[in-house]
Amino acid sequence: MTVSIAAASSNVNQPAELATVIGHLRDTFDSPLLHLDGPAARLTGGFWAEMWTLALTGHADPVAPNRVVLRLAPDARLAARETTIQAGVAAQGYPTPRVYATAGSQDGMRAWCVMEFANGHPLLGGLNGIRAITALPRLATGLPDTLAKVAVELHRLNPDPIVAALAAIGETESGVDEILEHHHARAVELSDERLARVVEQLAAGRPVAGRPVICHGDLHPFNVLTDNGHRVVLDWTAARLAEPACDLAFTHLLLANPPLTAPAVLRPIINTAATRIANRFIATYAKLSGTTIERERVDWYRKLHATRILLELAGWRTDNTTDQHTGHPWFQMEPGLRNLVGI
Repeated sequence: MTVSIAAASSNVNQPAELATVIGHLRDTFDSPLLHLDGPAARLTGGFWAEMWTLALTGHADPVAPNRVVLRLAPDARLAARETTIQAGVAAQGYPTPRVYATAGSQDGMRAWCVMEFANGHPLLGGLNGIRAITALPRLATGLPDTLAKVAVELHRLNPDPIVAALAAIGETESGVDEILEHHHARAVELSDERLARVVEQLAAGRPVAGRPVICHGDLHPFNVLTDNGHRVVLDWTAARLAEPACDLAFTHLLLANPPLTAPAVLRPIINTAATRIANRFIATYAKLSGTTIERERVDWYRKLHATRILLELAGWRTDNTTDQHTGHPWFQMEPGLRNLVGI
């Protein structure tokens, strides 16, 4: 999950990495006098990385950006993987922020990257359950169709340069068998027999892997900004090389189980509409891509994604870290995910 890059708020506690970042940007933009034009502004709503907007001045090049986004990550390896994929899709013309500079963790600092500032608002920005009801006529077609177009355009990119770039930093893709083994080991570690059985059932019905494409891995309405007809896709933390059904299944799962706060009386209405929107997303993708979507394959991946989320929730509870994840959408989605996998 992520947040709109346009929705910044000020924060007096500036990141410790800021001076180092500015030093790098002076070299990147060949501007020795480059400096901040006011304090960095913290972006709210993210659950993994910490993000700030930086206003810059003192450029030697008048066309250099006056505002950028700083992303600080807790895991250097995952951060390097994320920025490698983001830079790779941007290089092919895909609508995502350009990456200007990156650095791994060192001297006690977090890994970071500086990227292009993107204007816009999330497709579902500011909607709670009640407002979603009134917006259903607009959401019923525009939302799934936009997400389908975004997915089709992504899956048409050439994965080879990104595979090579990942290999250059020592990253290779985990296959479905490795993912299942990891999930089963985690369920056993958590002593969760029900989730362990779910993983075993998934392994028994594993489909033969299809043609790999670049998958976003977290494609949902809050990770797509729109601005006057233009779209920008954010947050490549979960991106990977996999068959299209893997990406489609996650988006369908999120659309069919929207993490919206609503009175219990409204949930049936929202759930019915959400399922229709999710199914339209799949139908529109099939139409735009000219491919036949095997629903059984998508359903298998939906259960795989649901199992991963449930394992993550179980881990937070075992580690007594649920307070650190307050507000995370996984909690609201949990009942629907448990029903999906049959536990």
